[in-house]
Amino acid sequence: MPDFLSVILKILFIVFFFGFCVFIHEFGHLLVALWKGLHVEKFSVGMGPKLWGFTYRGVEYVISWLPFGGFVSLPQLDPTDTPHSSNNIPLPHATPGARAWTAFAGPLFNVLFGFLLATLMWAAGLWRPVPSTSVVVSSLPAYLPHSAPFSPDSQLLSFNRFQVSEISPLSWAGFCHFLGSQDTVPEEVTVKVWEPGAEEPRTVTFTPEKNPEWEAGLRPGDRIWEVNGASFQGGTEDFQKEYVYGNRGQVTLKVVRQGEPLEFSYVPAKNPDREELAFPFMEVQNPVHVAEILPGSPAEQAGLQSGDQLLSLNHANVVSPTELERWLKKLPEGTSSLEVEAARNGAPLPPLTLSWEPQGNPTPETLGFAFQVLVYGCSPDSPAAKAGLRQGDQILSLKRLAPAEGTPTPTQPDTLLVREIADFQKFVRESGAIPLEVTYRRNQRERQITLTPYFHPERPGVPLLGVVLTSELPRSIQHITPWAQFTEVLNTTTRTLGLLFAPLTSRAKSAITGQPRQTPSSQVGIRHMSGPLGIIQALWYKLKYEGYRGGFSFIILISFSLAFMNLLPLPVLDGGHILFAAVEALIRRRIPATFFKYVYNTFAVLLILMMLYITLFDGRRILRYSFRGGKSKPQEKKQVDTPKTPPATPENASPDASATP
Repeated sequence: MPDFLSVILKILFIVFFFGFCVFIHEFGHLLVALWKGLHVEKFSVGMGPKLWGFTYRGVEYVISWLPFGGFVSLPQLDPTDTPHSSNNIPLPHATPGARAWTAFAGPLFNVLFGFLLATLMWAAGLWRPVPSTSVVVSSLPAYLPHSAPFSPDSQLLSFNRFQVSEISPLSWAGFCHFLGSQDTVPEEVTVKVWEPGAEEPRTVTFTPEKNPEWEAGLRPGDRIWEVNGASFQGGTEDFQKEYVYGNRGQVTLKVVRQGEPLEFSYVPAKNPDREELAFPFMEVQNPVHVAEILPGSPAEQAGLQSGDQLLSLNHANVVSPTELERWLKKLPEGTSSLEVEAARNGAPLPPLTLSWEPQGNPTPETLGFAFQVLVYGCSPDSPAAKAGLRQGDQILSLKRLAPAEGTPTPTQPDTLLVREIADFQKFVRESGAIPLEVTYRRNQRERQITLTPYFHPERPGVPLLGVVLTSELPRSIQHITPWAQFTEVLNTTTRTLGLLFAPLTSRAKSAITGQPRQTPSSQVGIRHMSGPLGIIQALWYKLKYEGYRGGFSFIILISFSLAFMNLLPLPVLDGGHILFAAVEALIRRRIPATFFKYVYNTFAVLLILMMLYITLFDGRRILRYSFRGGKSKPQEKKQVDTPKTPPATPENASPDASATP
């Protein structure tokens, strides 16, 4: 019952606030039209057939059956020789100023409504990416995952003469990531694959396409601090935005490797899993987040604090807690100090030095670093969900309990202090069906539950718990000023429009300068835009994964965006009315009605066709997510046994060895 009520409340939220963004726009037209003395025929709250209404001072006010937005009928905005009322009574021409103010009022009221909501959310706080001015390449494929001549769901059994199954069964995409840390890879490969539904494996020889990111020289462990000439503040989320929006046919990355600044430039490949946008194939994550600095430790004495990000030790980039531990074991005997680069709240700290008494190799714990693995979510009806694990719970340890009779006992230690997701995944898989005691922390209190792994028909032989894990909740509640929220939407809208019109501007620049025309390979097209279907879907996911904070954040985005888009100087839009009114005021005469009709009808048809085109792609996205169970493509390189998380899930959330398909 609570789940059903939650769904109803989300639907009501979407219907009311999505409709209100349209309603307030039309309400602005109404108020200024009445102020300027224009003839108003009707003002409707909602669309469709009339449900109830009344007439006041010659204006019919109605409530319609469909609770979506509304409209106002203003015949004097119609660019004809002589405007007429609904009773065919001639009306006087409205002055250019009255028409311009009336058209401008709609976007203005959207901005005012957006600022009102933004002010309220400034006080309440919004989910925003954790501040981070760099990201670390955790993995990247050597070959493009979609370049194989067999199903992406195929199981790779061997690569040339290497038996992949000796490591664990992998997909082709997973093995591409596995090879990503190598300096050289074969031009031609021979693989044995077992495709879904096939009775036996087959051997295929082909020449895969190399990943431009890898071919340019990027490698796992590189720390990226600038993309396409721009720095960023929001970690992985901002990096991906700059990667797509900022490239003009070529991506340029500035990275740090072993303390040395490097720069890589390459023409990005279009990513078929991201609607052919030049979206990165590499996996990136924010720098390692230190959950706690242990009291009296070298880290505390050096001035580090809980929540700091570790960037490098002795100029070696810190990729993960496990890699950090391995790196520390390789230190020369007698080492007693390390130079540390760290960041706090996204801002780099001055270089620090960790010092200790040389007594064997240090560990993260002896240096004072405590890391965390958090629950991001649970699969429905999974052991984790039934046990009550929820987002934000910190997993502290796993312990194998007495195995059931006949269950083989693993040779590995029975207890794991969980410091990293990969450790958790490996421990669960090696435990098989043995019950596990999970110790976790919630609200500063340690708790324990017992989870018994199960086996899903789609993943035979793989033990599942059903929990999605993350090293940190990649978003935090921040108090963003209304002006910052406004400029954020304005910047995104401007950059999107810049990419949409790039073919036209490129052609114009070429005609003026005589240089060859260049079009961005990451060109954002009309099909990548969202109409009402796509907006409703995105709003639903915002509500589902970020709650009402996320919902209101998206309503602010819709309200501001509606204002910006309507101010474009195109016929049919408010900006077109303003433009033609300005031209009339300048030339002091009306533009011929035949010209108006031709231009407006042409643009009206084009607008309708564009909306149908956008809606078609919106429907395809919804169907695709439906067939995937609302989930996106799996992170195969991490050996997860499930599709990854829904579109709203942050990039660094990772299903454990257990989440159900």
